[in-house]
Amino acid sequence: MDSISRHEQLLRVFHLVDMLFGARRPLSIAELKQGLRDRGVIDEMSDKSIRRDVDFLAKFGYALRRSKQRTPRGTTVQAWSIVPGRGKGELSSPAVSLPELLSLVVAREFLAPLAGTFYWRGIAQLLAKVEGVATPQLLDYAAGHKEGLVVHPRRPAAKYGPRMLTAINRAILGSLELALRYQGLADESPKRVVIRPEALVVYDGSVYIAGHRAPAKGHRGGTGDDAIRFYKLDRVLDARPSTRTFERRGVSVETLLADSITLFRSPDEPRSYRIRIDAARARWAREKPFHPTQRIVDQDADGIVLAIDRAWDDEMLPQLLALGEHVEVFEPDDVRDRLLETARRIAAKYVCRHVREFEESFAAR
Repeated sequence: MDSISRHEQLLRVFHLVDMLFGARRPLSIAELKQGLRDRGVIDEMSDKSIRRDVDFLAKFGYALRRSKQRTPRGTTVQAWSIVPGRGKGELSSPAVSLPELLSLVVAREFLAPLAGTFYWRGIAQLLAKVEGVATPQLLDYAAGHKEGLVVHPRRPAAKYGPRMLTAINRAILGSLELALRYQGLADESPKRVVIRPEALVVYDGSVYIAGHRAPAKGHRGGTGDDAIRFYKLDRVLDARPSTRTFERRGVSVETLLADSITLFRSPDEPRSYRIRIDAARARWAREKPFHPTQRIVDQDADGIVLAIDRAWDDEMLPQLLALGEHVEVFEPDDVRDRLLETARRIAAKYVCRHVREFEESFAAR
């Protein structure tokens, strides 16, 4: 069974568990199929496949009871139910309380980055259940308490639709090359990019596709570009999986990002940093943190010294410049030199402007 089929079966199994737990009587194969259709999980499927899913539940520890029931036509068919409290673990019908649902409604803006993704459908279905258990007056009351909870900046409405998200998820799960029509910020017009997608990454309120550039046509056995790239979903105008499969890299995207402050990964080896942050920004550096792998190796009344074992220059330099006079780099030495040169160029802009204004003022006398 390929990865797409396994993923589709897992989705069906979750819905089957939900239906069997929620049913007041055993359900037949036909009823289970209709339930999956009503939920939009399947369009059509053989009885044999549904029986295989039921066997899957039994294999993984659910206590299933098989019984007989009569159809409207008078025939007898097999039906199944889950016996709560039996199996490999003590299981009971899942329940969500009204306070839990209302809390989810209040906090839904934190989930906004997932809007339009594969995962949003389940979230939206759970949110929709609130309407079945809460009166409009109670919902208004809960919404009124949102005034004390602010999400800033608020994410704008997603520009991508469920069909495109389905295509992207299919490519990721099936290890299929993905052709994107992508409008980068620096691009005058959309470009076609073929990537080997590894994962969806949620960062700073936006969703990105993490992947490697696919090798050019005629190089089917190639590994493609070694550098991991991140394509913002809002800039993807179209996404189409191909039939070409690829081998996943041995290192996960999560591992690749472990040494990053933002969404950044360089093909170069990261370097160690040692920096001093003065007392005015020391608390900020502890709370943010300045870097996910930072360690405080020294501190006094004047500030703290941070050691960072693995960091990239192109990611560190903007962070260091943002701290201005509140930070000093001890190592690497060449980064000290680069920051000094940048500071000179910045100062020159202001010095030149003041000199020019003085000359113009003197000439006007």
